[in-house]
Amino acid sequence: MKIKIFVLIMVVMILFAGCGSGSENVNPSPSPTTSAAANPDNNETKPATEEKSKYYFEYNGTAIYMNDVAKPVLDVWEEPMHYFESPSCAFQGIDRVYTYNGFELYTYTDGDDETEYIFSVVFMNDSVETNEGITIGSKLEDVISKYGDDFTQEGKKYTYTDSNTTLSFVLENDEVVEVSYNLILN
Repeated sequence: MKIKIFVLIMVVMILFAGCGSGSENVNPSPSPTTSAAANPDNNETKPATEEKSKYYFEYNGTAIYMNDVAKPVLDVWEEPMHYFESPSCAFQGIDRVYTYNGFELYTYTDGDDETEYIFSVVFMNDSVETNEGITIGSKLEDVISKYGDDFTQEGKKYTYTDSNTTLSFVLENDEVVEVSYNLILN
């Protein structure tokens, strides 16, 4: 299982590194729109959202919602164990990966805006869990009992969707081997 997680990390890093930085890249999704009011805590604008997703990750008492400004979250945590950045494939800015104990937090910037937004959270081991108690190593029956049967299945991947977020579980031999929260790109 550790080898599979390592391979997944390497694939993601290769994808980030393989992205072109030329001006011919076209942004496949709209830029995050910002609200007129600035966030009073850090003077950065937050993406306008109609509602928060019911799927979010919580770490050290901080709720992590997809497409929220990353700075307030990163400022309250310890330094990451590892940091990586590269030109974005999906946006016209920079993608960053922050590795913490048990998970990786992916952020993006879009265009000339240097504000980082949360794009994805990927569990790396069983030291972290969803708010409902699911972690790497949980059984499929546990996932379904916590989240229900309103999922889409593609092969071994079970995905729950709400608002702008997907929560996905990849299973092998009826056991969770990957958990990820992801921003839905339009």
